[in-house]
Amino acid sequence: MLALRLVRGSRPLVQLRRLLVAAASAGSGFLLLFVLAGALDSPAGSFPRLLWTLVPLALTVHLAVAVARTDPATLPPEGLDAAGLGPLRRAVVAAVSTAVACTLGSLLALAAFLHLRGQLTGLPFDGAGAKLLHADRPLPVAAALTLLTVLPLTASAAAALASRPRPRRTPQTELPWGVALTACGLAVEAYAGRGPAGMLAGWSLTALGLALAGPAVVHLAGALVQTARPGVLRLLAGRGLQEEAGRVGRALGVLCAVAAGALTVPALRERARQRGARRVV
Repeated sequence: MLALRLVRGSRPLVQLRRLLVAAASAGSGFLLLFVLAGALDSPAGSFPRLLWTLVPLALTVHLAVAVARTDPATLPPEGLDAAGLGPLRRAVVAAVSTAVACTLGSLLALAAFLHLRGQLTGLPFDGAGAKLLHADRPLPVAAALTLLTVLPLTASAAAALASRPRPRRTPQTELPWGVALTACGLAVEAYAGRGPAGMLAGWSLTALGLALAGPAVVHLAGALVQTARPGVLRLLAGRGLQEEAGRVGRALGVLCAVAAGALTVPALRERARQRGARRVV
């Protein structure tokens, strides 16, 4: 009951994100029902079409997990442990909110599918969707409901696992690996970067190294901000950088790698143009 109350009493922006999950779940559910109807009409070759539906299912689960991790009801604020909302309850809240959103989307998908087949209130769009959805064949209720429960169960389980408490890792442990990979990438670009394959391999290693070293660099920057004249603003800014080092650091490392690649592309084009001119001469 506590989980349902938290889900119902959330802010409008949180409810909007849950509606996005419901919309994605509705689209994936409709696709599953469409594949099921096609398999009833022509069983041969239906298995590859069913495998293709794993892509939107995976994307919907990923979206549901991302929304669950940003839900204020699943965050570990201080004082909620004493109120009975510990780590296990927060995982239950994440699972319940995700299951409610995905179940709503699956029900909407079933209603829209049956409506287009003409099984609810007549044939809409002059019966154009009836032939496409194979309305001449009866839809097995058990198989349809089984397919529609796959997404809510998978998404709720993934959201619960993503919301479980994890031991906090210090970002400094990524610094040696990041520096090593960045150095290897620069070495590959220097010695084997004459061709596009060597340049691409070197840039990939450099980007991976910067992404690994970014959180540690941001964490160290937060510590440095707090050392010089540690006032209130500096302490808050430094603590904020250290808390968000994992998110900000990786994005900053990838951004630096992309900027380096963007600066390298004109040099490669100029080198290729000079080589082409020499060959012509």
